[in-house]
Amino acid sequence: MALAEDAASVLEDFVQNVANLPAEIAHLLEEIQAKDRVVQECRTTAASRDGSIQKFVKTNGAHQVNPKEEGYSKIILASYDKAQTFQEEKIALSDRAAILLDRQIKRLDLKI
Repeated sequence: MALAEDAASVLEDFVQNVANLPAEIAHLLEEIQAKDRVVQECRTTAASRDGSIQKFVKTNGAHQVNPKEEGYSKIILASYDKAQTFQEEKIALSDRAAILLDRQIKRLDLKI
């Protein structure tokens, strides 16, 4: 009989500890989603500038110097650098979410 009470108390403790976990995970996923939108904007900006460069080359030929190419290239590189930074932040957030979940599972495994 004592074993059933122990299992019940372990389960009750686990439920109390995990009660806030869905909200924490949801918050992390919302942050990831917001960063994903910024990454998409960076990609759109880079693609737009690249398209402008390609359109100039197609219209005027590759030997013609594009006066805006240097500025566009800087914008493209800055956009990719910004996207890379946000991607790394997204990875850190997803790792944090995985650690939170793993920690709760390990606690339950140790008590069982």
